[in-house]
Amino acid sequence: MSPTKITKIEISDFRAFPGPSVYSFEFGTAQNLFVHGENGSGKSSLFQAIREFLNRDRAAKPFLDFKNIDSPAATLGQVTLSFSDGSLQSWSHSSTRPAASPASFTALQTGCLDYRSLLETNFSQEGETVNIFKIAVRHLVPNLEVPVGGRSEPIGALWARVKKPSGHYRNRLAKCNAAVAEFNEGFAPLVKPLIEKAGELLAKFPTCDFTLSAAFQPIRYDTTAREFRNTELVLSVYRNGSLLPNRHNFLNEARLSAVGLVIYLAGLLIRVPTTSPYPKLLVLDDVLVGLDMENRAPVLEILAQYFSDWQVILLTYDKVWYEMVQVEMEGKPDWRAYELWLGPDGSTPMHRPRGSGPEYYLTKATEALAANDEHYAALHARMAFEVKVKKYCDTWSIRVPYKKDPKAMPAQSFWTAAKARAVAKAPTPGDATAVQAQFLAVETAKRIVLNPLSHSPTQPVTRSEVQSAINAVRNLVFPIW
Repeated sequence: MSPTKITKIEISDFRAFPGPSVYSFEFGTAQNLFVHGENGSGKSSLFQAIREFLNRDRAAKPFLDFKNIDSPAATLGQVTLSFSDGSLQSWSHSSTRPAASPASFTALQTGCLDYRSLLETNFSQEGETVNIFKIAVRHLVPNLEVPVGGRSEPIGALWARVKKPSGHYRNRLAKCNAAVAEFNEGFAPLVKPLIEKAGELLAKFPTCDFTLSAAFQPIRYDTTAREFRNTELVLSVYRNGSLLPNRHNFLNEARLSAVGLVIYLAGLLIRVPTTSPYPKLLVLDDVLVGLDMENRAPVLEILAQYFSDWQVILLTYDKVWYEMVQVEMEGKPDWRAYELWLGPDGSTPMHRPRGSGPEYYLTKATEALAANDEHYAALHARMAFEVKVKKYCDTWSIRVPYKKDPKAMPAQSFWTAAKARAVAKAPTPGDATAVQAQFLAVETAKRIVLNPLSHSPTQPVTRSEVQSAINAVRNLVFPIW
C-alpha cells in the first residue's frame, strides 16, 4: 500500500487570499509543487497557510488572527488539505486545527522554512560565536523521540520540563536536576548525527570548501546564580583545518545561506522516519534568495537525493530562476507548477497552473515581445528551443557528452548531436538538404537560442532578432527517421 499524499490545498479568507473565493492548488498526479509569485501576490500567504494549518504549538494563533482584512466579516474562511486516502481536513474561523490523522501525523514530519529562518543561524547572531541551541530544540528536532530513563519522549517535551525551581527546596531542586539530566541524556547523542548530516549536505555546494563542527556541554542549574548554564550548541566553521574565528567576515551571503539551509534540512532528515504511511512535507519559501545561480542547482540535487519520498513545495519570487527550473523539470511527472500574480485591481491575487512544452514557451515569448519585453521573450524562445532539442535527443537516445554538472552541458551540445543524427539518418540527399535548411534558420538565431546571456539586461537584443528566433524555433521540426 502506497503512503498517503496531499492532493490539494484550498485557501479562503486567509491573509492575502480574500473570501469568499477559494484558491485551489492541486497536485494532480504530481508529488511536488513549484510556485512563482510576484511580491504581494500571496506566495508567502500560501506558505503561512500551510505552516499554520500544521502548527501544533499550544500558543498557535487562531484562524481569525490571519483573516483577510478586505473580506466581509461574515465570510467563513478556511484552509483545507485533501489527501489521497479520500480524507479532507479543514481549519476555519469556527474550528480548531485538525487533530485527526493524516493531518496530525503530517504535522510531526513537516519542515516549513523561509528566508527569515535562515537568518537565525547566521545574521541574527551576536559576537563571534553562533549558538544554534534554541533553533535546535524549537525547530530542528523538537518532535524527535529519544530514549530516556527506559522510555521514549520527544526532545521538545523534555526541554519543556526544564524549568527553574520556584524555590531552592530539596525536592524542587531534585525535580529540576532530574529534568535537566533527562534532557542531557536525550539531546547530547543527537549533536553528532546532526552536524555530520549537515556536513554531508554542505559538500554538495561547489563553493563551500569548509567543514562544520558543534560543541555541546551538558546543561546544569547553577544554584548560586539561579540560572541554567551551558544552554549552547556552538556552531564552528573550519577551512583547511583552521577555525574561522568570525565566519561572518570570511563567508559571503551564499555560503552563509548554504550553512543555514543544510542545518535545517539535516534536522529534518535525522528526526523524521525514513518510512512513513503519512505525508512528509517540506515547504521552502524563497530560501534560495541568498544563493547565487551556481549554488542553487545543488539544492535541487539535495531534494532529489535526500527528499525523494517527501512532498516538496518550492515558492519563489525570482522569475528567471523559476523559468530555468521549469526547463529542468520539463517532462518530469513529479512536479507541477503554479503562477501567482496580482489582478487588474492591483490587490486581488490571481493564480493558475503552469503550462509546459515548447508551444507554451513560444506563446509566452510572443506575449512578452508584444509587451516590449525583448529579454523575457528571448528567454522563452531559448526555453522552447531547449525543450525541443532535448526531447529529440531523449526520444532517439542520442549520445551527448556527459557532465556531472548540468550547467556544463550547454544547449549547443544537444544541438550539435541532434543535427548530426538528423542529417546522418536522412533517407535521401533531398531530405538531408531540407532538414539542414531549417537548421540554418536556427543557426542564424543562435545569439538568442544558444546564448545564456540573451535574456540578461546587460546584453542588448533587438526586436527583430527575437522575432526571428521565435519563428525559427516554431518552424523547427525534427524528422522522425
